[in-house]
Amino acid sequence: MNTVHHLMIEQQGGLGMITLDRVTHLNALSLEMIEGIQTQLELWRNDAAIQAVLFKSNSPKAFCAGGDIRYLYDSYKLGTTDHQGYFSAEYKMLTTIREYQKPVIVVLDGYVLGGGFGLAQACHIIVSSEKSRFAMPETAIGFFPDVGATHFLSRLDDIGVYMAITGEQISSSDALYLDLIDYHVPSEKLQALQDALVETSSLTKEEIEHVIAQFITRPVESELKQLAEAIRKHFGFQHLDEIEQSLANEQDEHLKAWADKMLNILQQRSFSAKQTSLKLQYLGRGLSLQQCMQLERDLQDIWFEHGDFIEGVRALIVDKDKQPQWKQANPELEQILEKLS
Repeated sequence: MNTVHHLMIEQQGGLGMITLDRVTHLNALSLEMIEGIQTQLELWRNDAAIQAVLFKSNSPKAFCAGGDIRYLYDSYKLGTTDHQGYFSAEYKMLTTIREYQKPVIVVLDGYVLGGGFGLAQACHIIVSSEKSRFAMPETAIGFFPDVGATHFLSRLDDIGVYMAITGEQISSSDALYLDLIDYHVPSEKLQALQDALVETSSLTKEEIEHVIAQFITRPVESELKQLAEAIRKHFGFQHLDEIEQSLANEQDEHLKAWADKMLNILQQRSFSAKQTSLKLQYLGRGLSLQQCMQLERDLQDIWFEHGDFIEGVRALIVDKDKQPQWKQANPELEQILEKLS
């Protein structure tokens, strides 16, 4: 095994394993980690001894808590364009994983947030334990769900809108219900599953799925499934004010506490972040994955100037005062969005 830039790289049997190992930061993806993954996948591409690739984490709490937002903040504040280079490298890595000729498996056993969610979605076979929690929480820091979420959340229609603008976490049961993961394997069986894959002589996609099938169990009932109707009722509107008005008007006593909580969350969010996130979800429904990724990249490159990301990171990560001073509605950003779409 070799460890480089917070990645543990090893080969067992026909399996090449990449373990995220930046435990103190819940495996937030540094630029070095992203480039390290890219380099390793290129090395293994033509290595006949490697039949499949497995991503996992060394943290007991998280697969990956997202991108390295502090690095993005610092590089922008220093007046560099390194933040653009970071996104460019990240998107190249995601495309490499999606288009990889060998099966790519990911094992999730903890938080799967933001950039970590995007990384997981790019893999071909997604296995999760009951310990996983999934979210695209970008609006909380004045940003929008990226890393392909314009595509993978928009496929969930109103539930995708709900996840994109509130940033609420969902469980592995919810993720299975929404088809965001492929298999549910209990946490205590993950090591045995990995051992079984190492013992398998032919790691084709079919054979891998046959092995995984021996370890799957039925998770607990999805709570989101119970909420699906309420989500459709409130998050099926194309305009933010309609969504917020609908939540404010909820009369059902079983749903009122939930609706109030959602409204409260939305009212704390940056207007430009939630407005853009909503717009992207509607646009994404009519676009291919490649088009969605390009739209996100175009927006990322201008967002630090026009959006609320820098203020969001300042308030939540840097000064930790939790009092972001969001910009009011931004007509310039509205125009840019119209042009991009």
